[in-house]
Order: sequence, then structure tokens, then C-alpha cells
Amino acid sequence: MLKQLTTRCIDINSPYCPCLLAETNHCEFCSHLKGGTVCDCNWSGVCILYEKYWQNKSGGKQIKEDMAIRTEIVTDYRIKEKISENTYLLEFTVPDELARQLERTGSFVFLRKAVDPKFYHFPVGIMKVIGNDIQVVIETVGPKSARLVQGDDTQMMVTGPYYNGVLGQPWIDNIREGKILLVAGGMGQAPALPLVDKMVKNKNEVMAILAPGHVRKIFISEELSDWGVQVNSVASMRQSGIPLLRELFNLKPDLIVSAGPDDQHYAIISAMHEYGANIPMAATNNVTMCCGEGICGSCHKETRDNKRVRLCKVQTEFSQLIQD
Repeated sequence: MLKQLTTRCIDINSPYCPCLLAETNHCEFCSHLKGGTVCDCNWSGVCILYEKYWQNKSGGKQIKEDMAIRTEIVTDYRIKEKISENTYLLEFTVPDELARQLERTGSFVFLRKAVDPKFYHFPVGIMKVIGNDIQVVIETVGPKSARLVQGDDTQMMVTGPYYNGVLGQPWIDNIREGKILLVAGGMGQAPALPLVDKMVKNKNEVMAILAPGHVRKIFISEELSDWGVQVNSVASMRQSGIPLLRELFNLKPDLIVSAGPDDQHYAIISAMHEYGANIPMAATNNVTMCCGEGICGSCHKETRDNKRVRLCKVQTEFSQLIQD
């Protein structure tokens, strides 16, 4: 079990590193690729600067030109279920390689109608990967998401993979044989499912508090129960779920996982402070994203140590973010 979460870029040493940020000295991790002159990255893996530049035979620097970009595919989607008035379970098929990449916890993709301009795309967390079939849940609350399910055209552009859908992902990946409290409300139920799958496979004991939220339906309780999760369903997270959470603190959990809106995350942190609990927390990433590559700046958040981080890229403690 990790005792402290180290801030790092989610794409570091992946096929997508160095990324576009490194080209303009805006790398989130490498001090040299931020424009500095001193190496202080505290990273023991393959050097990001070396990956961008390597020595050629004449001793000069050569720029790496084969930068990997995210996959873009056109595929047909199917509405598997209308969960509630504005909430849909969609399924679509992707190639083998992309399906394997999307099995990683915290994965998400950008979706839009294939005929629409790129500014229509929006991020959606992965709920299930079944072979080459991907399942996601969307809520049609705005023009981008509503546009996706309108009309008879079912061709969709899928761009991915992206990985920073959960802040505190290293805890999810590394905890084994621990005791975990899951709090999932509304749309947070969809990204909660793969997180629980990962934790159960790592022989953790999971207890869940589920609330319908704006979706007005709890739709993952049956599957969680089948996995051996102790499920507590409540009508309202604020009125019933958080008070129940305070009682469950007595069980001395090793990790809390919050899947839902930021208000829920902050309510859990407040409850821990009131109880005097010091428990690591992983939380779904609800920041606004437009490009997913850290370029547009829409995902910038300020931290308590007066830094600004790109949350489409950076793994950090949710509690370290300044509340809007």
C-alpha cells in the first residue's frame, strides 16, 4: 500500500511520451523540458529529455520525429440500454490494440459523431471492455452529448486512449488484500465499475455506498454484489450516504474511492476531517477537458502549494487541489 502519492504525469514513459507539451517546453515533469537548466525530476525511469533528443554519430542533438498520436477510428455504436431519461449505455467495437489499451484503470476516450467537427468531441470514461466491445455511459445534458444520440446516424469517431480518469490511480493499482470503501453517486457509477473490478481481482474487501444522484437510478449494484461487494444503497448521498460513511470509518479502511461529482469528493474529505481519519483517497477526475493533451488549458487547476497542473495529464492528490 502506498503511503504517499507522488505527483507525476500519467503518460510518462508511455508511447505518448514525450508529448506535444515537450515540444514547447511545457512538459509537466521534466525540468529541462519546462525551460529549466537543472535536472531535478527525481525520476528513475527512461529520461524524457533523452527520448526527445538523442546523440547522433556526429555528437549533435537530433530531434525525435516519430511522436505517437492517439488512435482515431470511426465505428458504429449501439444503445444497449436507456438507463434513465437522459442517460444511455452505449456499446461500440474497436480494434484489438485499442481495446487492450482501454483495459487500464482510469481510461477514457473522446467521442463525437463521425460527421461532426472535432470541437464536438467530449471525454467519456470506460465502464467495460469485453473483448473488442467497449461500453460507456453518457448523460445527454448538453449539445455535445445530446448530438451523439440524435438521428439515425450511428457512426461515431472514437479518439484514445487517455488515462487520467482517476486521481490517485497508483493506489488503485497497488493495493492488495486491503479494506476499501467505495462511494459512488450518479454518473460516477460507470467509472466505479472497472475500479472495483481491479480491486476485487487484487483480493481486496470492498464495501460500497451507492446513490442514484442526477441519474435517478442505481445501475451497478447487482454486478457489484455478484463480485462479493457489500453494497449499501441510499436514496441521497448527502443526506444518507455521507452519514453512513462516517460509521464505516470505524472499520479502519485502507483506502477510500470516490466516484462521482467534486462536491461528493469534498464532502468525503470534510467527513474525514471531522472524524479525524487520515485515509488515502482516489477520486474520479471531473475536470473540464477539451483536448486531452494539456494544450488547451481548460483542465488547469491550482494546488495548495501555488502550482498549476494540467489534470488531463497529472496524477496528484485530489485534496491538494484548491476548491473552486
